Amino acid sequence: MKGFKPFLILGLAVVLATFFGCGGKVPQNGPAPLNFVVVKLPDGAVPEPYKKVIVVSGGLQPYTYSITAGSLPPGITMDTSGVVSGTPTAAGAYPFTVKVVDSQTPVQAYNTEDITLTINPQLSIPPTPLANATVAVPYSAAITATGGTKPYTYSVTSDPNCVFSTSPNCSSSNEGLTFSAGGAIAGTPVGPTGTFNFTVQVADGGAAVATANVSITIIGKLQGNYAFSFTGYDNSSNPATSLYLVGSLVADGNGNITGGVLDRNGNDAVGPLTSVPITGGTYTIGSNELGIMTLITGAPLGATYQFSITVSVLSDSRFILADKNYPNLWGSGVLRPQQNLSGVTLTSSNFAFGLSGVDGAGSRYGGAGYFKTDLNGNISAGMSDINDAGTMQNKAPLTGTVSTTDPTTGRGTATFNIGSTTLHYAFYVVPPTPPRIGNEVLAVQTDPISKTEPVTLASFLQRGAAAGGSFSNLFLNTNYLSNPAPPSTNAAIFELNAISNSAPDVSLGPGQFDGAGNIKSYALDENSGGTLTSPAQYPYTSGSYNVDDPTSGRVTVNLAGAPYQPVWYLVSFNSGFVVGSDPSVTTGSFEPQNTLPPYYNTNLFGTFYGGSIAPVLSTVTNEVDSTSILPPPPPGGLTGTVTSTYDTSGGLTGLQSNQTLAGIYCMADQTNANPYLPNCQPSNTTGRTAILNSNNAPVEILYIVAAGASGATNAGTRVVSLNVGKTDGSPETNPRLNVRVR
Repeated sequence: MKGFKPFLILGLAVVLATFFGCGGKVPQNGPAPLNFVVVKLPDGAVPEPYKKVIVVSGGLQPYTYSITAGSLPPGITMDTSGVVSGTPTAAGAYPFTVKVVDSQTPVQAYNTEDITLTINPQLSIPPTPLANATVAVPYSAAITATGGTKPYTYSVTSDPNCVFSTSPNCSSSNEGLTFSAGGAIAGTPVGPTGTFNFTVQVADGGAAVATANVSITIIGKLQGNYAFSFTGYDNSSNPATSLYLVGSLVADGNGNITGGVLDRNGNDAVGPLTSVPITGGTYTIGSNELGIMTLITGAPLGATYQFSITVSVLSDSRFILADKNYPNLWGSGVLRPQQNLSGVTLTSSNFAFGLSGVDGAGSRYGGAGYFKTDLNGNISAGMSDINDAGTMQNKAPLTGTVSTTDPTTGRGTATFNIGSTTLHYAFYVVPPTPPRIGNEVLAVQTDPISKTEPVTLASFLQRGAAAGGSFSNLFLNTNYLSNPAPPSTNAAIFELNAISNSAPDVSLGPGQFDGAGNIKSYALDENSGGTLTSPAQYPYTSGSYNVDDPTSGRVTVNLAGAPYQPVWYLVSFNSGFVVGSDPSVTTGSFEPQNTLPPYYNTNLFGTFYGGSIAPVLSTVTNEVDSTSILPPPPPGGLTGTVTSTYDTSGGLTGLQSNQTLAGIYCMADQTNANPYLPNCQPSNTTGRTAILNSNNAPVEILYIVAAGASGATNAGTRVVSLNVGKTDGSPETNPRLNVRVR
């Protein structure tokens, strides 16, 4: 009996091993362990033939495979030799368990493995709407297939218009684009414009193919409807007379103006003209975005005008009147794209507005206010503050009407009853494009000028939902660190124009507020007829403000010690219109500096396009330009290079084309000791930057309003600048504001 127990235990072990197998364990002195070598099967696709082998090693061949749990995809089977094959009919992820048994005797080794076989949907190219490409602007897009089995290989099989130089039978490209085997579309379109169809094929790793018909639209740098506003002067008389235009034009993308309409007014002999047809015109835009545009007008104006223009495909474009046939006419304007005019209405809306112009005596006239319209276009509530040559009319009730808009041009008419004065306007709507959330309206007064009637140019901005209800002091809040409730803003950048001692008086700079009625800082740069000060106009670091009417968004301001206080009408957070109570009749606007500090000199790398904002006198020189800014040299450079090509008209120099400036730029905060001799820094907290000529004399002071990422290829930067000197180093006695975008 003593030897029975070990024998019994050994016998039981043999029985158990025979019944359950050895679970992959190797019998003593047996072959290598039985293991799975391939445990991840590659994806398959519907309905592509599939064949793969589940590989094991060790043990003793031959092996026998079976599925002990789960299931294979429909259409797929596995034989006893581990071959998984078939044509799948349904996409999805299918988990199953494989058991493999070897041929050892008397005990077979076995092992199991959990495997998931994924079957992708059938190879296809989903509908691929490609973004429009613009002539002379770098473009990139991609075609992306789904389903099938990677890798994908793409090709163009039909391209009748030779959009791509890589297409069959296209040795060169009509459009300047290429198409890669990876599905990437890249290049710089050269035209012609239009919508072009082509066929794309994709082949996957399983030799399946799919095709799709795709189209791409090539547009010109100017294509579609554009609304415009223009401030100009006729210098043939003394004193010079003012000229204002608003309108809408249509550009075909191929250099032709095909139609449009405009309204004009002025305190000249021509006076108001309404609904003047634009019967034609042409334009050419160079690689530096500078070009020439002509407009041909029908009766009763019947004239052809030539403009210099700088085009931004991302934002507003700027233009100046530069016509040798009219040497005494000049001015500057803005061209804004009108997208989706269908259904645009100004009814049931809430607007803030600013206006400026001249009264019957030729003196400066300005105002700001708000109005609300009902379902029928009647102005149900409104208020304005008007400054006529230094005489204020405060909180004047505003009533009137606003008409429906033309769905083709965006044109309409409005009537404002302000106190005892009735003003009639023709306007053009600019539908919103980000970041603006409401309609913008460009308007010109259509009344003949008289002792009681001024002539003005106006801008209305629709208030969004956040600002359309009740305003409070919180709407002026730049405490982005301590109170991030409103959109984060470092400052509100003020852009102001006035006339002082018969000379332009222009100010630019940041205001900062605490959201509770206190002004933290209001220190602007100012050029008043060549006299430069910094801080400017109201050089005060203390004061208060109060939203005295939550419906109107009217803000009263108290800058400590200021002889005249402005009035502001809010549009939204840290933005609005300005009218001063001063004899210089300050008007303008402010907008949020919506990129937070610090600001680096690298924020300015790239090429900017822009020009002058509406001049306040005929002595101001108007400009459009293309400006390239390059970074400081490493290591640790503080000044980068500025190269600008520009056209000018008016002022004391007349028409000048293809001028150049080669200078430097540096970030430079205000210093009371010597504000215009910059102390260059790699960064600052205000975005203030100086542009200097080759002799280090200041030419402009600019502020970053919005900054994209650093680097020349990034868009999204917007700057506004103030002229402080001429390119020859002499003081600029007729300053202007300029806006540029990258």
